[in-house]
Amino acid sequence: MSFTVRKALQMDHMKDAELIGGSGGLDRIISCVDISETPDSYEWLRPNEFLITTGYSIRDNLESQMKLLRSLSQKQGAALAIKFGRFIGSIPQELVGLSDELDIPLISLPNNLPFIDITYPLMQRIVNNQARQLAYSEKIYKMLTKVALETNSLESISSALESILAKKVIIYPYNLRASSLNTQHQQVIPVQVKKRVYGYIVVNTPEPLSDKELIAVQHAEVLVALHLVNYELATEAAWNERRDLLDDLISGKIHSMALLQARADEFSFSLEGEKCVCIVDIDDFTTYLLQHDLTEQQALTFRRSLFHCVQGAMLRLGKCNRNFLTAQQSDKVIILGSFYQTDWESVLPEIHTQVSQLSEELTATIVISNPVNMLAEIQKAYETARRLIGISRKIHGPGKDLYQKDAELYLILEKMDAASLDSALLGKILKSRKRKEYLRTLQVYLDCQGNLSEAAQLLFIHRNTLRYRLKQIELLLGKKLDDPEIRVILWLLLKSQQLQ
Repeated sequence: MSFTVRKALQMDHMKDAELIGGSGGLDRIISCVDISETPDSYEWLRPNEFLITTGYSIRDNLESQMKLLRSLSQKQGAALAIKFGRFIGSIPQELVGLSDELDIPLISLPNNLPFIDITYPLMQRIVNNQARQLAYSEKIYKMLTKVALETNSLESISSALESILAKKVIIYPYNLRASSLNTQHQQVIPVQVKKRVYGYIVVNTPEPLSDKELIAVQHAEVLVALHLVNYELATEAAWNERRDLLDDLISGKIHSMALLQARADEFSFSLEGEKCVCIVDIDDFTTYLLQHDLTEQQALTFRRSLFHCVQGAMLRLGKCNRNFLTAQQSDKVIILGSFYQTDWESVLPEIHTQVSQLSEELTATIVISNPVNMLAEIQKAYETARRLIGISRKIHGPGKDLYQKDAELYLILEKMDAASLDSALLGKILKSRKRKEYLRTLQVYLDCQGNLSEAAQLLFIHRNTLRYRLKQIELLLGKKLDDPEIRVILWLLLKSQQLQ
């Protein structure tokens, strides 16, 4: 659809024109034509301009001729056409070489060809081409707008665009890191509003899009942007109210059950039945912000994307019929939902996947409390979930999941005065030069419930060596290891070491 230098040279009025350099730029687009005979014409050049001149004002100045060509290249011009025979004379080879270097077509015009015979046909083609583009653009705009208004669906816009392009189209309604998109075999068009990326339109083709295809994609981009912005405004208001309800529940602010019930009914959220608290917490997010020197706006954009990813995972895979509440606290997302009716085994891996797509450097620790049946117990479940975040990182490291039912012992140990017990019972062992050896031996021996053969095998030592170590440990403890009470206390203390 674009009118290029190549097409211009194929016109009847240009049949006697000769391309003498810059053949690499024949597909440059022409959107305007101008004639200039002033020495400072390089100051008025425009993008996609087809410039015609006799070169009279610069006839004896090769440097000015080359400066004009360089300026046209810098302005992303289309071509330079000169009547060399009128005033310049022989064609400067330096100028030809520069046109080849810059890929700016350099055209020699016949001396007897009136400029009007060039400019009029060229402008006519440009205007007709623009008229066709406008007509096509209006047709596509009406088609896509009709789809958007009637369906209010990104899937419908994607399908309509697919039918226009005859290529597979995917619309991602959220921001992603660049490496998660296959830009080598796809054309990726970011959907931006005020420099903020709301999502992407991805066309499955390795070839650059044609002008007609770009027109269709640009119209789709506007409609997708409007859809995403409007959706965000509408959902932000609704989810903010849901967040306020969740905040009241996890903080224990239940002053009126009637009012609480009315607010929950507004969102079709059931206050009845068991509930659990899930927290998604980005690991070491502050360090990530500092390392990448992110602005507050960029950090806010990331947090919003995280919130929408968690929310989307619950809606798509949770199988809970929107019967959940979400809230964001800095780099955390809190979910209140059903422990048994939510498909957490599908939701949690999806959240981890979404976080890695936001940034491959980041991970999230996700914890889930035990279910509670009373609204008044939600606050305690939330406090427990917060403690589980730290416990999970100490035991398993970052980027893992932890259910309260799998960490009950560590929750008890966290409250113990382990430091004083360590000092009283394990003090001499902790100060020993063989500290690691003795602690490892003691841990394995207790895990094997006193079975010497099994413990020796796991430690890769002889039974007699194990007996000797245990005697040394008893001397340091000042206690006998065959005392059941001492065994229990030691086992708990060794577990608590993992939380320190």
